[in-house]
Amino acid sequence: MNARIRELRKALDLSQKEFADKIGLKQNAISYMEKKDATVTEQNIKAICSQFCVNEHWLRTGDGDMFIENDRKQRE
Repeated sequence: MNARIRELRKALDLSQKEFADKIGLKQNAISYMEKKDATVTEQNIKAICSQFCVNEHWLRTGDGDMFIENDRKQRE
C-alpha cells in the first residue's frame, strides 16, 4: 500500500505537502506512509479515498482501477 500511496500522489502531480494539506495531515506523515512497511491507519485510508476518489480496493490490494471514475467526474 505504501508504494501505491506514492504512485497515487505522483499521478495527481502533488508534492507530499500538497497531498498532506488536502487530507489534513502534515508532510512528514505522508513521507512516513510512503515508506516500505509503514502502517497506514484506517482513518488515513478513508481520507485518501474520499478526497481523491480513489478505489479503496486498489489502494489496499493493487487490484482494479486507481480511481472511481463516476465519483471523480462528479467532483470535477
